[in-house]
Amino acid sequence: MRKAFILALLALGAVLTACSRPPDFTISLNPTSLTVQQGSSGTTRLTITPQNGFAGTVNLELVGAPSGVTLSPSSVSVTGSGPVTQTLTVDVDSTVNAGDYDLQIKATSGNLNKTASLSLKVTGPTGTETLSGMVVSENAGGPVAGSQVRLMRGGTLVATTTTDAQGAFTFANIPADTYRLEVQKPGMAGSFVEGVRVPEMGFVRIIQKPAFDASASTTPPTLVITQDGSQPLEGGTFTNTIPFRVQVDATRDFVRPMRFIYVALGRTPGSAFLSNTATSSRRIFSEVEDTGNQTLSGTAVAGLGSASGERVFLEVVAYDFNNNRSHYIVPITFVNTSPTQNNTVSAPTGVAAMAITLTEAVGFFRAETPLNLTVPLGKGQVGDMPLDLSAVPEGSNLYVEVRWCYTATATPFAFDIERSEDGQNWTRVGTVGGARSTSCPTNPFDRPFFFRDASPDLTPGQTYYYRVVARGANRAESAPSSTTPLPPFFAPLLSPADETTGVPRTPDFTIGHPQLAAGADGAAYNLVLWDTLTGTRDPWVGVAWQTLGGFLLFVEFGTGPQGNGVPQGEALVYGFPNNTFTVYTDTAGLINPAKPNAVPVDLTRNTFTLPYNFDGQALLPQLQSFRTYAWQLWVSYAYKYNPAEGYRVSAYSVQTWPSSTSFIRITRPGTQVFDFTTGE
Repeated sequence: MRKAFILALLALGAVLTACSRPPDFTISLNPTSLTVQQGSSGTTRLTITPQNGFAGTVNLELVGAPSGVTLSPSSVSVTGSGPVTQTLTVDVDSTVNAGDYDLQIKATSGNLNKTASLSLKVTGPTGTETLSGMVVSENAGGPVAGSQVRLMRGGTLVATTTTDAQGAFTFANIPADTYRLEVQKPGMAGSFVEGVRVPEMGFVRIIQKPAFDASASTTPPTLVITQDGSQPLEGGTFTNTIPFRVQVDATRDFVRPMRFIYVALGRTPGSAFLSNTATSSRRIFSEVEDTGNQTLSGTAVAGLGSASGERVFLEVVAYDFNNNRSHYIVPITFVNTSPTQNNTVSAPTGVAAMAITLTEAVGFFRAETPLNLTVPLGKGQVGDMPLDLSAVPEGSNLYVEVRWCYTATATPFAFDIERSEDGQNWTRVGTVGGARSTSCPTNPFDRPFFFRDASPDLTPGQTYYYRVVARGANRAESAPSSTTPLPPFFAPLLSPADETTGVPRTPDFTIGHPQLAAGADGAAYNLVLWDTLTGTRDPWVGVAWQTLGGFLLFVEFGTGPQGNGVPQGEALVYGFPNNTFTVYTDTAGLINPAKPNAVPVDLTRNTFTLPYNFDGQALLPQLQSFRTYAWQLWVSYAYKYNPAEGYRVSAYSVQTWPSSTSFIRITRPGTQVFDFTTGE
């Protein structure tokens, strides 16, 4: 009886407890994640499960959504005791940035609040086009890996990606349209390109420099580009002269002072080294926020446009003080009435392509005096190669210089420079104004017309063919010229080692010679030995010895008949002291049957040794006792012959070069300098 009574009380308590629970509900979503294209919508199913007799209206709200993302319906009515399922629609406006969003569906009824998580991925519209590109530190510079690239359309983010180890990126399956590309990376300045037209511009090169101050703003300057400060430039039609005015929007973020504003037609402007040629030019403005009313004419428009009007692009590039870069591509119609368009032209002659690799990048904003570097032009030939250090682009390490002649009477309207990897399929890489000259020098570097190709996809070891097309009333194509760029070249100093003591007073100087590893046919050197006691900032005070009195010493380890003509496993060392051909080492007796060995070589270790005063050019027959000296390579570069073009040299890789303005150890801190102290 007692047990039955207790059980009855427990049952009653359970009933009373159940009756005291307030009405409630739960919610769930299926699916819990949506992928929606900009301008479209997606759906998910909401299930509301009533509890304890819940009934009524449940209001719905989308929490955490950006502007342009909406939810419908805004409420659901629950009338029965079973679960209620409602399809929810998430609308995404075309202006919503692409990306991932963590949202919540909030359901409320009276004082009841429930939430369910919803992941939303917004994607850009799809199409059939592809936009690829590279982010590089300069026109001829190295790749910038790990930089975030944002694809924008009309101020809306369409997609993002990250550059790979080669600085490359790709946006696939996008619609034809006009885009803006923005790049950001910690430690690097900001950069964007505005006005990229797809598919017309299927490949884009974006330059992103290191930030001058990583803690400063990395927002590139915003430019206002007009004809005169009020009339729009974009879409206009102009004849022979293009008026323009570029102003920095001072209401937007940038780092003062501005460094440069460049303006060019039909090419991306920048360093004079790449933008200017004998027949083409660009405009540059330094440390200004307003160029004032200006024009492009003459060589700045030569070879561009047509008599009936042609769509061309005016390009503006600007750098602020933190190296943030803005690049605008502005379409216009250009009418060029030059009568040379009616000339029947002939093919250019003397086309020579020469790849030049710089082992150490040269600063774009530094100013050095231009100089000539004596180089081999072919077997037994030397000449001057101009290296304009003030013009070499920032971070550069590889470009191809194409030189040619045009001596025919009829002057071309333009020269188109075309490149191929197989000698059959050609792509235009540049256009310069047409002209003629009565001379065609033997030295390719002295030929009157030139173009420098600094495309970021140039690769050491890949053979490239170039041709020049003269254009007037007709097209006349030159014979092609080929070049195979060399990798960066570095010949290390070996002995006497740095900070060595007790060195003999007639030391041997041993230098690494990585010619074969670089795929080169030879290398040129000039060694300088300094007396640190008497040396000054004057580069020639304190020189105890300069090999060959300043002339170059050429070291060629054998690459066979299709290379330098020296048998493999043999070596030839020669020079032109006082312009006299002299053989110092000839292990095979090719030129001197006596097989001289004044400059010993080690073909196994890839080294050569310069005995002190082997050439009789030292100031003293022996160095002074207990004196500290410094030695370094004043000149060092590798070169490669082109057997298909008469064994001319078609590729150079420059490690170091002379300076005519300052003491070498100050102006070239990257150059190896070894100190040693002599013994008794």
